[in-house]
Amino acid sequence: MALLAAPAVAQDAGVGDVYGTALGNGWENWSWAKVELSSEVLGSQRKPIRVEAGPYQALYLHHAPFDTTAYKSVTMLIQGMDGGAQQLRIVAVVDGKPLDAQAYAVTLPASGWKKIELPLSRIGADKKQIDGLWVQNATDKVVAPFYVTEIALH
Repeated sequence: MALLAAPAVAQDAGVGDVYGTALGNGWENWSWAKVELSSEVLGSQRKPIRVEAGPYQALYLHHAPFDTTAYKSVTMLIQGMDGGAQQLRIVAVVDGKPLDAQAYAVTLPASGWKKIELPLSRIGADKKQIDGLWVQNATDKVVAPFYVTEIALH
């Protein structure tokens, strides 16, 4: 009798689509900053996440642990309000713990969307089992609201 090989574990369908105009398959909002999903932005087709973050608060998008081996980068669009200059950090979460030492610093421009194309290796999430992403206020002060959209793993 021949033994059949166990089927390969398939990547969760759609796990790379984190947020477009709504949360992707399996993604949940675990934020401790005040967030509004699918916000209306005057004159735009986009429906981004609006974030109001106090000191060190974050937009936290959680997913059951998944392997990032199939992905090389995370991309997103971020837009500041009230003149920009918000100091943020992008952080991967592994086993419920943020990889703080590998956080990626972002300063928002005064106007327009800033495209972030971030190698997963830069935030310590390359070839790991991760369970979330933060976009965090990197300061001890309240920052002006900001928007985040088109978050995807590639």
